[in-house]
Amino acid sequence: MTLKSLDLGRTQVHILDDGIFITNAASILGGRSKAKIKGGMHPALVETPDGLTLLDSGFGPELPESLREDYELQRERTLMDRLSDLGHAPQDITHVVLSHLDADHVGWALNGDRFPRARVYVQEDALEEARSLPDHPGRSESVPAVERGIEEGWCELVSGEGEIAPGIRVELRPGHAAGHQISWIGTGRAGETALFTGDLAPSKIFLNPDTISGVDTDPEAARRNRIEVLTEAVDLEAPVILYHEPNDSLVSLSRTDQGFEGTPYEG
Repeated sequence: MTLKSLDLGRTQVHILDDGIFITNAASILGGRSKAKIKGGMHPALVETPDGLTLLDSGFGPELPESLREDYELQRERTLMDRLSDLGHAPQDITHVVLSHLDADHVGWALNGDRFPRARVYVQEDALEEARSLPDHPGRSESVPAVERGIEEGWCELVSGEGEIAPGIRVELRPGHAAGHQISWIGTGRAGETALFTGDLAPSKIFLNPDTISGVDTDPEAARRNRIEVLTEAVDLEAPVILYHEPNDSLVSLSRTDQGFEGTPYEG
């Protein structure tokens, strides 16, 4: 897969790739469908004069054991390979922002000391929710690593909105998970901003606000936040990174009668 990049003046954004997962549609959309569904994993690398920030981090070196019955992971190259393609080593990463604590977003960041110089940012509400869900495959398994990171000083809890680094502002937008955060990249001005939605709007089907994931913890909050965030992205002419869209992971948004439409970003 060809890497895609955005130039936002003093900020460059590179859309990375950590493979494709295959699972039952019911695992994502709810219901009882036995059809299979594919999803990509597209972390973003934000390059500024102040450092390198990674937004989410795929499954890591392998699928967690708790998900192997329901998920298949296909990839020839990993996130680490993609970083190398850009001329970067893991120790070059200075910040990691985790949208939430699902296994397919935190793998490389929480599996060993992969990014030895980086500080990892997690919303406090995300950690509290994960602690309260001991049977949630993947999410609760992130808790020990986050708690260790807090104790050792490489993980920092965030509460609400804030600037993680110059040019990267997180915003609390729950619904898919408590403590789910999105990232606005760039200046915040029209034509100079991009949006990383995490799992608030992870693929094109969720650009219709009425499409609700079967694993959203608060579907109404997810719908409301999706409408508000995507409306702001349209107003800012901000390209959107769709984390789970297999192919067109970087799109330009427009409004439609059904909500929003994403077309491949042309730059």
